[in-house]
Amino acid sequence: MEFVNRGNPVKIRIGKSSDCYWATIRKGETVELSAEMGLYYGFSVKTTKGQIGKEVVETKQIESVDFFKELCSINGIGRKTAKDITRIYPEREELIKTIRLNANTNALPFRDDIEKKLRSKYG
Repeated sequence: MEFVNRGNPVKIRIGKSSDCYWATIRKGETVELSAEMGLYYGFSVKTTKGQIGKEVVETKQIESVDFFKELCSINGIGRKTAKDITRIYPEREELIKTIRLNANTNALPFRDDIEKKLRSKYG
């Protein structure tokens, strides 16, 4: 996927761990990354503004960028755990709804410490 950096400059590693290089992506620059890495760095998906040449097309924005980044900012939740959470609850509202419906039970399919952190943040 092609992403656009809309924030501060970000230094990213490109390539495999044995053969990689570092690149600084400045505000407004685009980079081709996997969906997971683009979301992790907080980049926005590049859109075509509804046109390819003269043909008008539909475009989509990925809203889960903020939710994934927000989960990663919780102390004790890393990229892998945040990915697991967003796989089950792709939107923040779904997680909040599940937490509120099951306020006194262990309804979330995560470890107790992760569930406690999610309940304190979203409950």
